[in-house]
Amino acid sequence: MLRTLVAVACLIGISADARPALGQSTRKTVILEVLVPEDARVLIENNDTQSTGAIRRFESPPLSPGKYTYTVTAIIAGPNGAEAVTRVVDVRPGDFEEIDFRPRRPGERVPDVLFEGTPDAVVDELLYLARLSPGDVLWDLGCGDGRIPVAAAYKYGIKARGFDIDPKCLEEARSIVRANSLGHLVDIEDRDIFTLDLSQGPTVVTLYLLPSLNVRLLPQLRKLPAGARVISVGHRMGDIPPDRQVTVDAEEGDYTLYLWRVETLRRHSGAEETTPTAQVAPAVDATRSWVPPTPRCGKRFRRR
Repeated sequence: MLRTLVAVACLIGISADARPALGQSTRKTVILEVLVPEDARVLIENNDTQSTGAIRRFESPPLSPGKYTYTVTAIIAGPNGAEAVTRVVDVRPGDFEEIDFRPRRPGERVPDVLFEGTPDAVVDELLYLARLSPGDVLWDLGCGDGRIPVAAAYKYGIKARGFDIDPKCLEEARSIVRANSLGHLVDIEDRDIFTLDLSQGPTVVTLYLLPSLNVRLLPQLRKLPAGARVISVGHRMGDIPPDRQVTVDAEEGDYTLYLWRVETLRRHSGAEETTPTAQVAPAVDATRSWVPPTPRCGKRFRRR
């Protein structure tokens, strides 16, 4: 079944599984964002996209539900000549995924995804969806400026912790905690979220990451205590169906919230594991560059 991806780039994909998956309605788009050195070449399915800049974005037209994979290659200049680095991306219609090819210095820590603030209306609905009670403890993984743990503590009086590794975001989050005199309830910690032990402590976990990062966290999330809830802003958890799903009409656009109970995540063990059965034809006509606005605590734009 032939699919054509266009916008900054045109991609042609073949879906090998046309059954609808989580969060998919008929004919949604896919957005791929590629982070590279400015002089790098980006190829999709071995076809040079001819795109330029440090951030390259490729968006599809509406696609039918199904599983798709795209092979993205960056050719990056180095001290020993050009090196080709390839990643295979597993996506569903409606996904936003980021592929980061930027070189790293030894020991350098870089956030897996740059912060994008969740609108206040969405934060309010997220906390209501969690059905918070006085005994709950909320952990926000990738907390950015700390708005979710701060709101949880301020409005519901519960303890909350936020985790991030972006120095600017950590500084801003701690400043907001101090400004609201919530230091006795809210901790903001410089921690890699993939090293956290979730088996003790949180009863509610909130995420605004990417589909691929949600899947990486699943082994940790399945260790949450009985009755714990996980809420993701905007992105699926593999192909595990949510226990609840709501869409919030915010000023910035519609945001979908997905809630899973830990029992659901355990029951669907292995559901996030997908086989790259979809095939993709060459990318063409990627001639436009895209320049992001100046970041604030990592923020650039809305992912979807």
